[in-house]
Amino acid sequence: MRKAILVIPKRNVDQLGEALALCETAGYRVTRIFKTRYATRVGKGLLEEIAESSDEADTIIFYGNPSPSTMFQLMKRTGKRAIDRVQLILEIFALHAGSREAKLQIEAARIKHEIPLIREYIRRSKMGELPGFLGPGSYAIDAYYKHLKSRMARIRRELERLRRLRGTRRASRERRGFIHAAIVGYASAGKTTLFNRLTGEKKPVGQEYFTTLHPKHKRVRIGGVDVVFVDTVGFIRDIPPEIIEAFYSTLEEITYSDIIIFVVDAGDPLDVIREKVESGYDILSRIGAHGKPLVIALNKVDVAGPGRLGDVRGLLQRIAPGASIVEISALTGRGLERLLEKIVEAVRVVGE
Repeated sequence: MRKAILVIPKRNVDQLGEALALCETAGYRVTRIFKTRYATRVGKGLLEEIAESSDEADTIIFYGNPSPSTMFQLMKRTGKRAIDRVQLILEIFALHAGSREAKLQIEAARIKHEIPLIREYIRRSKMGELPGFLGPGSYAIDAYYKHLKSRMARIRRELERLRRLRGTRRASRERRGFIHAAIVGYASAGKTTLFNRLTGEKKPVGQEYFTTLHPKHKRVRIGGVDVVFVDTVGFIRDIPPEIIEAFYSTLEEITYSDIIIFVVDAGDPLDVIREKVESGYDILSRIGAHGKPLVIALNKVDVAGPGRLGDVRGLLQRIAPGASIVEISALTGRGLERLLEKIVEAVRVVGE
């Protein structure tokens, strides 16, 4: 496992657990953690501390949205590779990508995110500040920049072709009268476990983030109606715009669905549940999926006490007043019959 130094803004310290989980999923062992008072940069003093500790790691991870100048300074001062939160997430995506479309989307996101950094390299090289380990010179960087722009144009054309093909297949399912139910929620909430329970599939599950990158579909007949369940990519807090655009195909399945099943981890602290549900609503709104029939599957109730479940249900009723709430355990099957009943009710509303 690769060693890394983690730099996190103090305002994001509540996301430290998520940051460490993402680092581990990407194959990094964090050896040191530094907290910066700034959201997009590090001060001179902290930069020196990081540089002094850089021998114990081969990568510097800034868990936030640092400026290109900050990334340049981190690499220049430490002599190590530096990546930010978006690049970390894209590395995880690359580990799990299976389809050609997913791989192209990852590459497109990487290029789009990398271009501002390349522009900074070009600016620095013209000022004579470009250190040798970052590249062979300004000419090569200019050529690489032009290559990236050309490659991005080709990727966009191919993604548009694949998107039209996927739309044709979806339209075919709709003509046959299938109802689409998208399973959404945050990473590790149990979406794929629920998908497997509902469909009889055996898709890979685990504690790792983003085991689902490409939508998984399975048709099941319930209540006399054919329902296509769709397992989607997990939400993350403060989802970067690059990720939304790059993985539009996965999120698009939510947009075109008839019903949304929002899986919530009952074991999360109440304040985390509130933040995740409110943030999830915001993501649904941003992709045009807000207002669809919504069923909240309160998952992992087998590990939560009865008193706590009452508190969680009360919270969800306040922040999601229009949703049906069903307590389930996707792992054991508890509450699945009740969940199916609510899905059937939603199917009937869609069909009216």
